[in-house]
Amino acid sequence: LLARTTPLADVKKKSEGMSIFIVDLREAVGNGMTVQPILNMVNHETNELFFDNLEIPAENLIGEEGQGFRYILDGLNAERTLIAAECIGDGYWFVDKVTQYAKERVVFGRPIGQNQGVQFPIARSFVNVEAASLMRFEAARRFDAHEPCGA
Repeated sequence: LLARTTPLADVKKKSEGMSIFIVDLREAVGNGMTVQPILNMVNHETNELFFDNLEIPAENLIGEEGQGFRYILDGLNAERTLIAAECIGDGYWFVDKVTQYAKERVVFGRPIGQNQGVQFPIARSFVNVEAASLMRFEAARRFDAHEPCGA
């Protein structure tokens, strides 16, 4: 749970003064927290959480008080790299599919893949996916080395 623990008037930047707490859902549900599923996302479990006087023990603080937003952003870098890997896999799959189609689709007695007008866009797509893959590995390397990797 990311929660504001320091009033906005007492911080220099709006991103300061928020802290992260671990919440035991088994204890919180019915004691200040309500979970309501959202049934509009395919293949994702998505919920609305409602808090009403939920008490969290001080020992559930993660990291340093007031630095929670920074921690959340750091965690998003790993998530972004994971999503990039999924998208890169999709890109390779699409390039393979279109390459196979270009070999099999025959027009005027020859496969359309023999035409540069078909080959070049497929090649460019492949190069773009390869470049994205290299950037993903670089982002992962930087994340593992605790270097800035958000960009």
